[in-house]
Amino acid sequence: MNVGLKPIYNHSTEILILGSAPSQKSIEFQQYYGNPSNQFWKIIFMTLDLDMPSTYQERIDILLSNHIGLWDVYQSFERIGSLDTNFITVELNDFSEILEVAPIKRIIANGSRAYQETQRINAFKRKQIPIISALSTSGANNGKSQERIKVWHNAING
Repeated sequence: MNVGLKPIYNHSTEILILGSAPSQKSIEFQQYYGNPSNQFWKIIFMTLDLDMPSTYQERIDILLSNHIGLWDVYQSFERIGSLDTNFITVELNDFSEILEVAPIKRIIANGSRAYQETQRINAFKRKQIPIISALSTSGANNGKSQERIKVWHNAING
């Protein structure tokens, strides 16, 4: 059983980006979107109209300063490889603490699996938080790069 990464947020986080679960590379590096073929960081910094910093910590600091947090829907999971179609067992994260601490105004689901799972989370329904489905930033989706950038730009910038 794999365990996901800790959430990244603070008291001013208004946008929460949720993936399904970290890839094997992300787990290995203990970094969100650590697989070089994943376009997450490139897309985020393009939508923010900022140069992408070279270090992971600088990227996180800029996200937080832009009121953006990161997490995944799954706390623990079994999966063959890193594709979202290969989950065997999953356990959802408990979102109650983050929703108490941060003034989340919208959720962006990174990919269809994350979007499907966010629909099951009662805490989001109770707070009536809008959930936006964004095309996955995974390398498996790189053929849709122009469409993906537009979707993410609209999701981030409202």
